[in-house]
Amino acid sequence: MFQQSQTRLVDDTLTVADRLHAFLSGRLRERITLKELSRFLGYSEKYASDVFQRYMGRPFSHHLKQLRLDKATSMLLEDGHTIAGIAESVGFSDAFAFSHFFKRAIGCSPTEFRRQHLRQADAA
Repeated sequence: MFQQSQTRLVDDTLTVADRLHAFLSGRLRERITLKELSRFLGYSEKYASDVFQRYMGRPFSHHLKQLRLDKATSMLLEDGHTIAGIAESVGFSDAFAFSHFFKRAIGCSPTEFRRQHLRQADAA
C-alpha cells in the first residue's frame, strides 16, 4: 500500500520530500495546517503526518517552524525589510507575535538579531 501511495505523490522530476518542501515553502505567508497538508497529499491527517515524518525526518510542525525561521533570518540580514513585513512574509498576523516566536526560537528579538549580525558584518 505504501508503494502505491508513494507513486501517487511523485512525478517524474520531484521526490516526495521535494514536493512536500515546495508545498510548504510556497505557502509560508499562509496559515498552514496539517489538515491542508493531508488534502494536498490526499490522505487522512494521521497518515499524512506519518508520511511527512518519514520523508522529511521530522514532524510537520517542526519543519514548518524551521522554514519560517530560515526565511525570517535570511530576510533580517537583507536591507529593506521591516520586522512587520518579515512577519507577514512568514505567516504571522503581526510583528509582536512574530517577535515572540523568533525570540523563543533564536534567543533574541529580530531587531537584536539584525543588530548583532550587522555589527559582525561591519567588523569583518
